[in-house]
Amino acid sequence: DPAEVGHYDTPGNANDVALSFGYAFVADGTDGLRVLDVNDPENPTEISAYPMTGAAYAVSMYRRYAVVANGDEGLRVIDVADPENPYEAGHYNTPGTAFGVTVLGDYAYVVDGPAGNGLRIVDLTDPAAPTEVGHVDIPGTARGVTVSSNKAYVAADDQGLWIIDVTDKSNPQELGSYEAAVQAYNVAVSYYAYVADGTGGLVILDVHDSAAVTLV
Repeated sequence: DPAEVGHYDTPGNANDVALSFGYAFVADGTDGLRVLDVNDPENPTEISAYPMTGAAYAVSMYRRYAVVANGDEGLRVIDVADPENPYEAGHYNTPGTAFGVTVLGDYAYVVDGPAGNGLRIVDLTDPAAPTEVGHVDIPGTARGVTVSSNKAYVAADDQGLWIIDVTDKSNPQELGSYEAAVQAYNVAVSYYAYVADGTGGLVILDVHDSAAVTLV
């Protein structure tokens, strides 16, 4: 019986959000990164913002940093140790349009469509100088990504869901795909893959055999 307990109207298009220590970091399209204090969920308040020249499509946390997929401006690493005074610590300019990002360990997994052609793996060990260590092409426009058990799951719009082995970060390899899902915009994995499929709603896939993904 879910019920709304609070609300904050950001100035742009709230595309994604990441949480850390009572703060919500919102990727707000052309209005950049917005930082909200959500310690009181009934009264969220914006305490700062970091403007960006691209469009903030997605955000994921890495230590004291908000890692933002910033469209045509690539990957931005924003230091938010002081949430009231965020500043850019580093930047990696992907070749395409950075639509999605998820961070696991010391690596950012960036989906970079259409000119970027797929998944790019970026080492964040030195946040001031992020470095790409691996890349794999994926058909279609990569929109969203999540990583689980050394596998990256990429939502590739009209090309469906793609599963990539990222055990070797320098040499990611395609394991399988499910292309019947159309308009795959994002994905979450918990035993099954849950694909946000645009007008198709929620598609749930059995991904235990990466080479033979099936609809549940």
